[in-house]
Amino acid sequence: MRSLQGILTALLLVVAAGTAVARDPQYITKNSEGREFWVCFMKNFREAAKGSANSDRIRLQLFLTSSYDAKARIQVEGIRYDSTVRIRANTVVSISLPTSVLLQRTETPERLAVHITSDTLIGVYGLNTRFQTTDTYLGLPTTVLGTEYRAMGYTKLSAELLSALTIIATEDDTEVTITPTATTTMRRKIGKPFTVTLRKGDAYTVGSIYESIGQCDLTGTHIVSNKKIAVFSGHNCAYVPPKVDACNHLVEQLPPVSSWGKHFYLGNLRERSKYTYRVVASQDETKVFEDSKLVAVLRAGEYHENPNVSRHLQVTADKPVLVAQYAQGFKNKDSVGDPMMILVSPTQQFLKQYRFATPINGDWHHYVNVVAPTTSISQIRLNGRRLDSSQFAVLGESRYSIAQVAIPFGTHVITSETPFGLYSYGFGFRADAYDAYGNMAGQAFLEL
Repeated sequence: MRSLQGILTALLLVVAAGTAVARDPQYITKNSEGREFWVCFMKNFREAAKGSANSDRIRLQLFLTSSYDAKARIQVEGIRYDSTVRIRANTVVSISLPTSVLLQRTETPERLAVHITSDTLIGVYGLNTRFQTTDTYLGLPTTVLGTEYRAMGYTKLSAELLSALTIIATEDDTEVTITPTATTTMRRKIGKPFTVTLRKGDAYTVGSIYESIGQCDLTGTHIVSNKKIAVFSGHNCAYVPPKVDACNHLVEQLPPVSSWGKHFYLGNLRERSKYTYRVVASQDETKVFEDSKLVAVLRAGEYHENPNVSRHLQVTADKPVLVAQYAQGFKNKDSVGDPMMILVSPTQQFLKQYRFATPINGDWHHYVNVVAPTTSISQIRLNGRRLDSSQFAVLGESRYSIAQVAIPFGTHVITSETPFGLYSYGFGFRADAYDAYGNMAGQAFLEL
């Protein structure tokens, strides 16, 4: 993060509106559209000093979209916020929220969870931005939430810039047991479970505390509850890899362990020479492979990181895992963008259709990585037009191919007759340099 002129307000919206393939008829396909959501806005970088430029101030926005005419209500009990908006079919509505929605405390419930309800299916996305430190997340409806999660964050940067997670209770009398992988701000010890009881709408943040030894990283932290919860995870502002300038906010809403997978494809990011990825295990003795080569054997809660990957990669595991891909800092010799985090969808959860938009104000390059079975490339349509097959490259010796497609500002639809994966991201340049965004593109939520 460095000082520049201009303000970034970027968000990628992806609505998954497809049908996942399942042989067992008892499976009910669920995706990221719904009628009820619980979301939040975690701390981003550090508070701007009094008298600082407007560009240092936090901006918090929701983006709502639907395939139908919809009416949505947004409520935040702690600040008595209550607003109703109408969404026209196939459009995106942005809502700026008061900065008082931003979470501030750790290990103390805050009545700052954002509750969104709608009279029909909608997609929800959040944007959390300061000057040159931005990230976005895809909101998950209550229908796909679960009761077991593992956090995904990143390594410490400074005493103020550390990994964190936030838990939102969707029902009263929700008991949550947390087993941290780093010492917390309230001095909870590594590996020692503690339990909290939350009311419906409580947002409870756990942050790591800075210590001179170790990574101070909550990645792998185990979160188990007696009722459905929403969990967000990331970092105030991280260097990726460590010691590579500059930092960006990282945040995603986590899928429950029940919807994790075993088979993933990671592609190079357009304009960037390298990326970083992490794999978190949910079970002991989890074997992780890169293109069929064993690279790690993990215990539950442990993670494997490859800090520098310069090729398309197939990542597999013999037990369910969570995978995140990170763009790297500006000074990794690319001189493009900054860190961002994308949760990677397992191939078992791919969909047949994604609708997304790129509302942007500034200088940005927008891209999507499309991962599809090689035999289905001719089926893929972007806004009704077939994608150029020459953009695709075969992923190693697999039956999948990948394309890095530049897209203009606007709203887009990508479809296919065969389930495929979509990963969306962008990098700022000129006045909006030193910034990036990336999003989980949506997926099915079959319990595998």
